[in-house]
Amino acid sequence: MPAKEPPTAARYFYFHVENSEEIKRLWKTLGERSGVEVKPEDTSKIVKEAFQSHGTTRIAGARGRDVELSILLYRNIVILSAFFYSSEGYRKLQERVAQKELPGTDVSIGGATVRIVKGKEAASEIKEVGRGYGQIETALGQLYQFEEEPGHKDHLYLLQLKARPEELEHFLTLHFPVFDFSIHKLHMERDYFRNQRKWIVKEKAEIDKTIGDILHKRIVGETLNPQFIEALEKEIDILSTKYAILVNDGHLIRKARTVLERDTLEVHRNLEGFGRSPEGGLSILRETEGLIKTLKEDETSISYAIKNTKTAIDTVRTNVDLLRSRENILLQEKGVSYQVAAAVLEFIIIFYYSIASWEHLIGAHRMELIPPTLRFISIFLFTTLAVVLTHYVGESYREGWKLNNGMIITGALLLAAFIYITYLSIQTGRLPVEVAH
Repeated sequence: MPAKEPPTAARYFYFHVENSEEIKRLWKTLGERSGVEVKPEDTSKIVKEAFQSHGTTRIAGARGRDVELSILLYRNIVILSAFFYSSEGYRKLQERVAQKELPGTDVSIGGATVRIVKGKEAASEIKEVGRGYGQIETALGQLYQFEEEPGHKDHLYLLQLKARPEELEHFLTLHFPVFDFSIHKLHMERDYFRNQRKWIVKEKAEIDKTIGDILHKRIVGETLNPQFIEALEKEIDILSTKYAILVNDGHLIRKARTVLERDTLEVHRNLEGFGRSPEGGLSILRETEGLIKTLKEDETSISYAIKNTKTAIDTVRTNVDLLRSRENILLQEKGVSYQVAAAVLEFIIIFYYSIASWEHLIGAHRMELIPPTLRFISIFLFTTLAVVLTHYVGESYREGWKLNNGMIITGALLLAAFIYITYLSIQTGRLPVEVAH
């Protein structure tokens, strides 16, 4: 056991709590490779503790001569950590990581390495790494955060330790893994939402083109052709589908912005727990804040697109309604023409049969006794009232045989005309026969 010497390096692996089998295999392998005895039941505590963990909880640990292993639980994330007290042990583990010999690391969220040096050793270590870096000022010393390598899930840090590192273990166990994991999480979500945004922007451009085509090609060709009206109605369906897609895209963009803002704030909060952000901020935060700004612009753009699509739907629907109304007016005009023609035909038929029936009933010689003008007026009034009465009877039928004033008045007048015609017929029968000759 080393005498309270600080570790030379710390290595972290992050897993979702559901990956219990991979965690178990990696925990066992870390113990075997480090010469530390670990217990199989150590990992079984993860499930029990997962429902009670709010901060960072150490649920298992084992220590050898040159290494200390721990299982930490942060919310639903399991963190396997290894503190190395000799450069040799750390170097061997890193070689196995590079060669992908450690089981379970392929499903891990990511990992991190903190190399710990004193004083002037930092310059040679930075030169050896050969990557750009940012500096975070902490109470323990300068923490160098190196740029990520493309395609790698591991982060590399260098801690330039001050003379009396009493809080080092606390920092490596509690503050650092939470901070680094929040960066991993932000990185994954940033990449996911960035790719999602590309797809949404492309989809929006296609929708804008579709809307433009509909508004500029179809509306110009206004016609009463039924096929054209049906085409417009189909385009209303297309626009409605596009409208629903845009609303969903707007929701996705808004969700992306909200999640990234929340996780950016979490990184800031975790960093403030142990250090001060470098001038200009962390690179991951700068990139994410740029994406958040772009997402805000996309929200506005999609909001306008939603309004434009709604306007396009209303425009096409109004156009269809106008064409339909014009079509209905033409049909109504034709219907009125047919009704007038039917009424005239009905009038002629009733007029002819009425005068013929009258003459047949009273005889031709008595019919001639009635002045022609009086005959014409009587039959004309009777026929007109009969035609009008059929109109009101039709209205009553459409209303469920409900009586209406027109039917009552016309019926009464028709009855009066019939009585008058009957009266004339009776009067001609009283005239002397000589008059008839």
